[in-house]
Amino acid sequence: MRSTDSLRPNGSDSMVNIPGGRLSPRAKLLRKLIAPAVSAYLASARMAYRLKRPWVGKLGHLDHITIPCHDARIAEEFYVGLLGARIVNRINRSLLRRIGWRDADIDQNAAEHLSITFSGGPRLDLFEYPQGSPVPSAPMHPHIALTVSPRRFLEWKRRLESRGVVVAGPTRPGPPGQASFYFNDPFGNHLELVTLGFVACDLPVGVPDRSRLDYRWSREPAAT
Repeated sequence: MRSTDSLRPNGSDSMVNIPGGRLSPRAKLLRKLIAPAVSAYLASARMAYRLKRPWVGKLGHLDHITIPCHDARIAEEFYVGLLGARIVNRINRSLLRRIGWRDADIDQNAAEHLSITFSGGPRLDLFEYPQGSPVPSAPMHPHIALTVSPRRFLEWKRRLESRGVVVAGPTRPGPPGQASFYFNDPFGNHLELVTLGFVACDLPVGVPDRSRLDYRWSREPAAT
């Protein structure tokens, strides 16, 4: 399976199926300047929270998010093989027994899971449920958003589509220079790739229709 290191710009086809007109040099510069400004604002908000009295008793960072899946092997193919996550630990029955879990509790709670991480943000724990997502979710929320550099944004769209993943967007839900597209994992969990400083074109403002993101996962790249 191809790793994320194999992603390279495609040149002439970089704008295939991307709506929107060309940006002026001034508009491109503005979008590039907005990206560090937004990042600095968010960093300052986090710092203000840390410095605000009282200094004790505050909650820390978001530690982990759990994601239901109906097949752990497919989950690893998608999140590790396709999205490039790193495995933190495989929480299997043997490990759970060593830390004190009983077999009945392991089965009742579907406690075995794969723990993964990206370059930032909380850890994701992939729990195997026979039915996948236990509760049907709306086409918008909840979803998990992952950041990507603006230079690699369209490359990731092509990478996902080459594996048969249905992608909605890109559009611009946020300030000028922000861009997002949306997709599901093989189990129907909603995901988003988001970037700041996107200057390839002027995207439609808002969010795309996300009601038809289902697809059949395949271990082989989609035919072109």
